[in-house]
Amino acid sequence: MITQSKNKPQTDVEFIPIYSDYVHTNSKPKTNKRSWYEYCMIICMILLVVGFLIKVGIMVHKNSLEEKNEVEMSTKGPVTRRDTSKPAACKKRVVGYYTEFESVDITKHQLSKLTHAVFAYAEMRYNGELKFKSEKSENRFMSLKNKAKSSRTDLKVMIGIGGYKNSDYFHNVTGDSAKKIIFINNIAAFLKKHEINGVDLYWKEAQESDKWKYIEFVRDLKNKLKEEERDGSPYLISLTIPPPNIANWEMAYDLEESLENVDFFNVYSMDYQGPWENQWGNPAGPIAQLYNTVEGRTQFSVDATMKYFVCKTKQPNKFNIAIPFFARLWRHVKEAVEPGKEVIRNVELKDNKAVGDAYLSRWTVEERKYKLSPATWDEESKISYIYKPETKTYLTFEDKKSIDAKIEYVNSMNLGGVWIWTVEMDDDQSSLLNMVSSTELCSAKSIDTVKHSCKRN
Repeated sequence: MITQSKNKPQTDVEFIPIYSDYVHTNSKPKTNKRSWYEYCMIICMILLVVGFLIKVGIMVHKNSLEEKNEVEMSTKGPVTRRDTSKPAACKKRVVGYYTEFESVDITKHQLSKLTHAVFAYAEMRYNGELKFKSEKSENRFMSLKNKAKSSRTDLKVMIGIGGYKNSDYFHNVTGDSAKKIIFINNIAAFLKKHEINGVDLYWKEAQESDKWKYIEFVRDLKNKLKEEERDGSPYLISLTIPPPNIANWEMAYDLEESLENVDFFNVYSMDYQGPWENQWGNPAGPIAQLYNTVEGRTQFSVDATMKYFVCKTKQPNKFNIAIPFFARLWRHVKEAVEPGKEVIRNVELKDNKAVGDAYLSRWTVEERKYKLSPATWDEESKISYIYKPETKTYLTFEDKKSIDAKIEYVNSMNLGGVWIWTVEMDDDQSSLLNMVSSTELCSAKSIDTVKHSCKRN
């Protein structure tokens, strides 16, 4: 975890007066002759003053050199000296998720790189009540909230509800009018109590039969939050939505009906391949490839996912793509699925399960001494990976080239921004976050001109 350096406090040097009323305790008469003690004191004080002046001169000279170097660097390349001024507002969304279950704490430096910080997750109960799952969960949320308040004034803090193992009660609560009211009131009370900016909803594996219940719930929540607005600042609602055309998850959503009630959508444009504990753990491949490379899997890419949602709504600025900050490892990996398509490879399943690690934080990668270089760059899918035939292992991850490709894609397609899973899975230097929150992303203004090729059915 990054530890912020703190300047040592300056201590005031206590100067002893050069001239003092020195009184002899004996009865001899005063003379103008100075004693050896007074001469020593005078010499010491002169040395102190001279030393102080030399130190000041060195500091002034050092500062002038730094200023000169900064001027020179501004004409030759990036300045390496940390900029302590308030960061300029990013014109795209950089939404960072911070979870209840990791052990690494978020830092002010990381928060300064985000436009929205989402805590995942508050627990939704069977009766519509909202609470933290544990004391650890509450402490991590409070840490995020308190650091955000002292980080930057334009950072939006949101609470996430739903997700893996926390979506079981959505069906019953949204289908029961009394429980739904309790749930909505609990969300509004939570936002008001903690003075945060909004809520992110992720109903994982919602079914087509849940569609209208979800639409009505979001609409009712929006109306409630309008009533609770503070100082003219509206509360935010975002939805995390699944990729389409994979398991018909998109059938649980009617985006046209939800657009006016949702501020933005975090599209789950990742996990296209993973070492899952079932037959779908084969094949091995990128977590979030920008483009598909293998015939028959055209829907397994960021581009295919985003094209579906943008073409349905004609509002690209509403949608953010995912950038995973974790690495992914398969074992028992064999030949490529197609000759010449080395990035997608067959996996030998054990007991009909893939073997590997689905979510490896960057600090876990370092602890296990996995090397992320040299890596193979796949130009077609815009992703990096490492395949070792001698150990039959396959490791895939985001790096500068893949992140640059995603940022270029967001800008060229007029998308709203990116969302990160998760901020605390980055390395100690926040390397990936620094790549994401770049000038290239933040300087590009979002507009709702559709750039995807949308064919009429």
